[in-house]
Amino acid sequence: MSDSDISALGGRIVPGDPPCLLCEARSSAVCGALGEDRIVCLNDYVVRRRIGAGERLFDEGDRAGHYFVVTEGAMTVFKEAYDGRRQITGFLYSGDMLGLNHHQRYAYSAEALSASVVCQYEIADLNRLFREYPEMEHWLLRHCSDELASAHDQMFLLGRKNAMEKIASFLWFQMHRLKLRSRNRTRLELPMSRRDIADYLGLTVETVSRTLTRMRRDGTIRTIGKHDVDVLDIEDLRARAGIDADFRPATAERAA
Repeated sequence: MSDSDISALGGRIVPGDPPCLLCEARSSAVCGALGEDRIVCLNDYVVRRRIGAGERLFDEGDRAGHYFVVTEGAMTVFKEAYDGRRQITGFLYSGDMLGLNHHQRYAYSAEALSASVVCQYEIADLNRLFREYPEMEHWLLRHCSDELASAHDQMFLLGRKNAMEKIASFLWFQMHRLKLRSRNRTRLELPMSRRDIADYLGLTVETVSRTLTRMRRDGTIRTIGKHDVDVLDIEDLRARAGIDADFRPATAERAA
């Protein structure tokens, strides 16, 4: 398959066979459902695509011909209004899938937050793999269930929480999503900008900055540069988020 076959997609194809057995994303991705003796079959179907930071993989409304798995970096998915306003609907990390769609057009746009690599499957090919290897289809069903649970979490976050609760919840969920929870200090390396966080939480950039400043002043967090956050008091962060101590997000189950 050449770039000319899929010219609507952003980024560029990485030549050579995908190093599936050595891929760090494998343990949390759909391909991880296959054992070492079977995973080599993917070489006949998958193409790796490299996307630069800020580059779009596809736009809302583009013809939906492929599924993708993030294997390096981080991406965001979002919808845009006619006047340029943007609602980010998710942040995707290593092992996450995007492009799942039973319609002929993508329902959202996808953009790389940092230099990223995705594995790209033609929809017909991946559906064929699901029929041949039911364990991959079972993984997908669990993934879709997790995504539905996350969508409910996001609706509650946007609809019923104030600015402090939203930002504290965002940081707390990222801690679980990135598997960086610890007993004392936790470092979050967030690939997104303050604007991205604002567009995800339905806030202004100024509100995000003021709230982070307050949390920093109160000793809950420490910010380092534009993207790194040290969580100094995990329990205070959880309390500010209004999250029960026993609650665990569905996406954390997939990352564990």
